[in-house]
Amino acid sequence: MGGFVPALLVPEVEPAAGSLPNAGRMEVVSANGRRVIVDRDVDVEALLRIMRGLEALR
Repeated sequence: MGGFVPALLVPEVEPAAGSLPNAGRMEVVSANGRRVIVDRDVDVEALLRIMRGLEALR
């Protein structure tokens, strides 16, 4: 299966006080709404495999 994955760009929000422990983390949401939170050091290839697997769970 190839092609593009839909993405949504949203304005950057200033972090609230006390939210620094999550610095460097991001939330990835699949097209079917499944969410994965990863650290900045995530293995991109592994993340792609996980996201493809989650997409198959429609």
